[in-house]
Amino acid sequence: MFKPKELTDGPLTLLSTLASSYEDEHQEGDEVLYDYAPRTREHENNGLKRIAASGRKVILLKQVKGKPRPEYMVFAPVAMLGFDDAARKVRLSLAGAQAEAARIPAPVPAPFSKAYAETVVKARLHQAHFRRQTLAAYQERCCVCELRERPLLDAAHIVPDRLPEGVPTIRNGLAMCPTHHRAYDQAILLVTEDYRVEVRSDRLAYGDSDATRRTLLDFHGRSLWLPKEEGLRPDPELLRKKIELAA
Repeated sequence: MFKPKELTDGPLTLLSTLASSYEDEHQEGDEVLYDYAPRTREHENNGLKRIAASGRKVILLKQVKGKPRPEYMVFAPVAMLGFDDAARKVRLSLAGAQAEAARIPAPVPAPFSKAYAETVVKARLHQAHFRRQTLAAYQERCCVCELRERPLLDAAHIVPDRLPEGVPTIRNGLAMCPTHHRAYDQAILLVTEDYRVEVRSDRLAYGDSDATRRTLLDFHGRSLWLPKEEGLRPDPELLRKKIELAA
């Protein structure tokens, strides 16, 4: 957190970074313990208490990718439930928070689930880490067309996360540009067990157009761009499962 001494209210944004010596602690459900600022910046802690006393809420920025070009999850509004001066921690509630991050979908929890907020928050963080790890494994390039613009890349699940096998791990992931990600999700584009691209031309509405040829058909039969480390490459069993699902 940061609040200049000259301001009389308090900090409205809390920052949780990967490199910080402080560590957030997840409690039951949707609660998180956030460390106080160091004693040399006690005015920030006092300001935060004033914000809480006035009934206002704060924003939590949680880093999910390190420098350079760090990426953050944004949680807002975040309520402050209490302060523990002995442990020097503030207890935060993410129950009413909306988590925002580009291209990271939230799952649909069971109706009336008491763990709704926890389900959304944890899944968002898992998906953010999944994207970071998958893009790193593929050296930040699309495995089909080799586009190397990180802001434009997604981490695509091989087996969808709605299924038990669809866990957010690197071997169930493919780094893809949005076009090839959508084509993969729609089973227009598939990846075989020997890591070759297969384009289902029978599922294309305009297969004879130049744009479709350049974007999709020209990649049919090509080898996938793969991580150098074999243990990070797609699991053939999961690729087979995806093809079965597409049948």
